[in-house]
Amino acid sequence: MTPRRAARSPRGARSGGQALVEFAFIFPLIALIVFGFIDVGRAVFQSNTLTNAARQAARVASVNQLDPVAGPWTCLTDHPVQDPANPGWTFRGCAVAAGATAGVQAGNVSVAYAAPPGSALECTLEINIGCIVTITVTANYVPITPVAGQVIGPIAMSATSSMPVERTFP
Repeated sequence: MTPRRAARSPRGARSGGQALVEFAFIFPLIALIVFGFIDVGRAVFQSNTLTNAARQAARVASVNQLDPVAGPWTCLTDHPVQDPANPGWTFRGCAVAAGATAGVQAGNVSVAYAAPPGSALECTLEINIGCIVTITVTANYVPITPVAGQVIGPIAMSATSSMPVERTFP
């Protein structure tokens, strides 16, 4: 007669609790990595949005140099600018419209006109055809990852676009 062994519970019954404890230890790390990937994607999206806003504003500023002191700054590019005192579209308005998802405001848009390198063209006091318009759009990016958002804080992002002036207006 063979000695009788003590009955054991199946191995899978005890490992279920162990797996749950291991998962509880590793879950915060997995969540942090997932939120990190989401934050990186949001940062790339905001960078692309700022680049598109700067490009759109530079395209408008190359044909319409109006920069009203007060808003509303609009972007109706399918309408001609008929009244310089009340323009239907301005480069600031187009930058704000294109950068709305990134929180771009009119104060986040700056413009500069300069002569092309090696040119004697006057561009500081009077804007002439051929001057280079440079638009810079800035915005702050705030990560949503709890730890990164508190440690890193808001990140200043900017995009710049330059184009030659094609016509002067008004």
